[in-house]
Parts: sequence; structure tokens; C-alpha cells
Amino acid sequence: MLSPTKSSSFIELDKFLQKLVDDDKAPGLIFLLYKRGKIEFLQKYGWQDVENKTPIEFDTIFRIYSMTKPIITIGLMMLFEEGKFKLDDPIDKFLPEFKEMRVFVREEGKKIITEELEREITVLDLFTHTSGIGYGSFEDDPIDKIYSERISYDNKKSLSLEEVIKIIADIPLRFQPGKYFRYSYSTDVLGRLIEVLSGQSLDVYLKEKIFQPLDMNNTSFYVPENKLNKFAKVYLYNEANPLQLVDTPNVVESFSKNYKYFSGGGGLVSTLHEYFNFTLLFSNKGKFKDKQFLHPETMDLITTNYLKDNKTITEYALTKDLAESLGLNAYGQGLGIRVLVKENITPSASGEHGWGGAAMTYYWVDPLNDVIGLYMSQVFASALNVPVAEKLMKLAYEGFE
Repeated sequence: MLSPTKSSSFIELDKFLQKLVDDDKAPGLIFLLYKRGKIEFLQKYGWQDVENKTPIEFDTIFRIYSMTKPIITIGLMMLFEEGKFKLDDPIDKFLPEFKEMRVFVREEGKKIITEELEREITVLDLFTHTSGIGYGSFEDDPIDKIYSERISYDNKKSLSLEEVIKIIADIPLRFQPGKYFRYSYSTDVLGRLIEVLSGQSLDVYLKEKIFQPLDMNNTSFYVPENKLNKFAKVYLYNEANPLQLVDTPNVVESFSKNYKYFSGGGGLVSTLHEYFNFTLLFSNKGKFKDKQFLHPETMDLITTNYLKDNKTITEYALTKDLAESLGLNAYGQGLGIRVLVKENITPSASGEHGWGGAAMTYYWVDPLNDVIGLYMSQVFASALNVPVAEKLMKLAYEGFE
């Protein structure tokens, strides 16, 4: 079990974290800072349930949303080491529903005009969100409208991963594979690829290959009834109405045992301690304690920028303003993670990498400085995610000086 620790070097960091709770910008949060084999800072603040004044604890269970994606990367790259696929393999080699995809050209009235693929979608395209697959994130985008209609929560709740992926394969690509970066359901497709290559359901595969060996016993696609008392409530923040409880089915029922869809892009829950164990794989070149999960060379593949001409995500993005708003101006795209490619923009060193989740969860690994930063909260606060991450990183490195 983790124990709280802090030193006088991190007074400003401590104040900043407490102020987020005091100002009702976060219901509660935990932050861990690790350097060279030692946890330098670990503190918890506020509540996992504001209404009932239940304090946040080190074993509180959080929805990690898109921080599921790096876990899919590790799981799939285990199969890569077994020779089950190559990064440049076309995805339709394993998922035939992706054969003969069509690509969006323009919208004429209510009709979508498409063209043929210039080349097939590869596994690498899926890892780097350059596949042309959408996410339903843009209301005014004609392809995203189709995603919103066909893969809504109400639709997904009764569908399996296999069934959802077949719907995705039936929707035209937004652009030709490899042409742009756009955040997408690509990682969900990779989750389905794990199922096909391993012959196991995604939940069972991850449990056997990653969660049990990493002592991640609370990390899962659902929270069992006997642990619901540890499951944090989730809130919505905006300046007009700070901290509104969100208890809609998509944030409650989608993490119950009855939910069939195992989302590789955002379906997991975890605790701070357990996710820290996972990040140690990146810090230790694929090793945790005495077990080598992946070879160091494979970890290097994961943390390489694959965008053409070493471009940043913002430079390669179809929607550049969105990438900028997500704080990705200095980062390229590795296999399911961002990778720092521009220096002197962040306090971390070139090669720093990580990812974040929609409800204000975030981590980074800085290999050159041997630093890991990890925090977890449960608040949808899109306007705060990037400023909070940047401020935390700044105060953390100032404390090391």
C-alpha cells in the first residue's frame, strides 16, 4: 500500500493541488511523483463523493477513459513479439470487415460522396490515429454525425466489441489512411485485433497478461458490487456551475458487469497505485520487478514518433485547433501514446511520453530524467485539463531543482 509523502521542495505543488479542490475545480484528486526509484511526492485531496463527504483514498477506483489506450498498446505488442502481426500489416488481413473501405470526399445535400482507398489501413495507422476512422466528436462533421447516430451509448450498451467494430468498418473513412492525425476509435479496433490474434476476449486477455502480473487487481472493464464503495463519483466543471454530479447511464452503467462492450479506447477503471505499476514498464524498459513483459527494443518502438517528417500531432492533425487545445504542439505520436519531439517547450526532456483521460487523469514518463508523474481525479473539465497538466509538470520539475 502506498504511503503519503512530501518534502519542503514541493510546497508550491502541494498548494496548487489543494487549491484545485478548494476552488471547486476538482472534487478530489491524487498526485504521485517518482524519480530515480523513489516516490518523491504522494498526496491526496478532497472527496471521491462530494455529496456524502467520502474522502478520496489511495485505493479509490477511477474511470481512466483514454488512459486505457496505452494498456492496449502493451497488450498488443506482446502479440507482436510472438510474431502474430507486423506494424505494416493491413488490418483487413485479420479483420476482413475492413476490406474495400470507402473514403469521404464531400457532402452533397444529404448524400455522402466517397472514393476508393488509395491504400489499405495498416496496424500502424490504427496505433497512430492516422487511419481515417472517426470518433463522433464533431457535430458539424458529416462522418462524425454517422458515428454519433450509429455508436451512441444506447446502441453500444447491448453490443459486443466485435459488433461495434463491424459498425465502424461500415462507415466511410474521413480521409485516406496516413494523410492526417485524428483522434478516433482506432484503439477500439486494436482491442478487437487482440481478441482475434489471441483467441480470447479482451477482458480475459488483459487480466491474464497484464493486470494479474502487474498486481492490478482492481483494474477492469467493470466495478464489482463489493467494490462500488471505492468507485469515485464523476463531476462536470464549468465556470458557471462548478462541480455538477454526473450520474447518467454512460458514466455509471457502462462500468457495470452487464455492459458487453469492452472499449480498448476508454473502457477501463483503475487505481493510482495500479496504474503507477503499469507506468513502471515504460520507465524500466518493459520490466516490472523480475518479469520482462516486453523487450527494450519493443519499448523503443512504442515510444518512437511515427508521424511523417517527425511532425507534431498539431502539425499533422486534420483539425489543428483541437490538437492545440489538447496541448499537443510539442508532441508526436507513438504507438498509442504522445511522444515529446520539440525541446524547450515543456520542463521534461525530449522523449517524454504519456497520455491522459477525459475525466482529468494524466500521466507522463520522462526516461532521460527517470521521472514519472501521475494524477487522478474524476471531473469532466475540458478547459482545465491542459492548464492543470502543464502547471503540475512545471511545479514538479521546479521542486526537483
